[in-house]
Amino acid sequence: MKNIDLAEQKETPYLDAYKKYLDEKTTVFDVPGHHQGKIRTDFNKVFGPTIYKSDVNAPRGMDNLSHPTGVIKKAQELFAKACGADYAKFLINGSSEGNLIMLMSALKANEKILMPRNVHKSAINGLVLSGAFPVFVMPEIDKETEIVNQISFRSWKKAIDENPDAKAIFIINPTYFGATANLKKIVDYAHQKNMIVLVDEAHGSHFYFSSHSPISAMEAGADMSTLSIHKTGGSLTQSSVLLVKGNRVSRYDVIKTFNLLTTTSPSSLLIASLDSARKYLVFHGSRNVKRIINLAKIARERISQIKGFKALGKDYFKRNGAFNYDETKVVVELDNLSLTGFELYKILKDRYHIQIELGETYVFLLLFTIGSKKEDVDVIVNALEKISKKYYKENIDYPLNRYANKDFPPLALRPREAYHASLKVVKLSKALNMISKEMIMTYPPGIPVIIPGERFTQAVIDELSYFKKIRANILSDFEGVNEVSVVDEVKSKKKLK
Repeated sequence: MKNIDLAEQKETPYLDAYKKYLDEKTTVFDVPGHHQGKIRTDFNKVFGPTIYKSDVNAPRGMDNLSHPTGVIKKAQELFAKACGADYAKFLINGSSEGNLIMLMSALKANEKILMPRNVHKSAINGLVLSGAFPVFVMPEIDKETEIVNQISFRSWKKAIDENPDAKAIFIINPTYFGATANLKKIVDYAHQKNMIVLVDEAHGSHFYFSSHSPISAMEAGADMSTLSIHKTGGSLTQSSVLLVKGNRVSRYDVIKTFNLLTTTSPSSLLIASLDSARKYLVFHGSRNVKRIINLAKIARERISQIKGFKALGKDYFKRNGAFNYDETKVVVELDNLSLTGFELYKILKDRYHIQIELGETYVFLLLFTIGSKKEDVDVIVNALEKISKKYYKENIDYPLNRYANKDFPPLALRPREAYHASLKVVKLSKALNMISKEMIMTYPPGIPVIIPGERFTQAVIDELSYFKKIRANILSDFEGVNEVSVVDEVKSKKKLK
């Protein structure tokens, strides 16, 4: 946010045009068909008329997201300036859309990209759509908590040096749990080797608006990044922003790909929320991020005093491979509790009406954002104290850590090749050594256990069986993961050669 025009940043061009249109009480003969709520549905009964009245498509005066020339163009320019980017594109299908655009505009079929194996499913979808070939760089895995951590500069350098023909690298910064990389050093080295740098910044949109946060992708000199303003910046769910800097990726390719993937009927509510959130973050973001960092610190201290819980902070993550850490995240390790994080996730919601971000086997995650309040800490602490009294047991023998000898499954085919190969369906228990045609993962966070093109190993089968046993929320092509889709290598043998 250095050297930006604050007077200009007070403007909300799209929001203003939106309000003007609604105030005019226009008689409509266009889509959407409810015509600003002139129907009576159960939705209308629950939410009232305001949402329907505000749900308009792209009427005159409110510009066009695919080819903006007016207020959307101006709103995107203000966002780019606030973030130190050359230009920005509003995304109404989340950062998943942004990851697809980055990969598809920067890469062509068979071009190589270096990326962490713990990428979000959308990045794997980008490999399928672009046809690019991934070389996975393995992140550090915390054996105590099973958290997949950051990749060191040394590991990135080694991967870059060993793959000089790679077109690009893809960095997750921050990770889902808040760990950040030595981003500036990695970007500089990749650029020295003529590689494009793409950054999944979905969980770090607040970095741009606070000096109390780790460095942002644009400040580090990355070529493209996608950030979920809805996750930590205050816009509505599904609204994100794609940022681009420099000319290593053709602007024509970015716009072409954007228009390939973006609906021609975008939600005006989502676009307006981005315009409004940007102004709020510019003028109030830094103070609020500082406030919630302090609030998260208080939460860590109070939670760590409860038997059965250990809240982990920056020092812990830096000892375990992170270069820096986003202190708005609160990761809590379970200690001597007779339940898993998956079970705790359900208990907190069902019994205490508390919705946390994530529960895994040995940890759970709380997000502190610009909407968090002090009373929220009181609520979660009170609930954890009650849970501790019921489930804390001295000297619990935890099962053997499933990541003690973790190896990610080997890649046998490009994801795009596997996706298009002939299909057969087999029981999970019979899938050993077969090539997957699908992604299977727990959600959240949406990091695949196996992706199209990887071979099923016994470790993958055991892990998915474990998730099924504990009733984790599994995303796959088949409900319950009793069956999986794999490549029919006999029918596909010509392709597989």
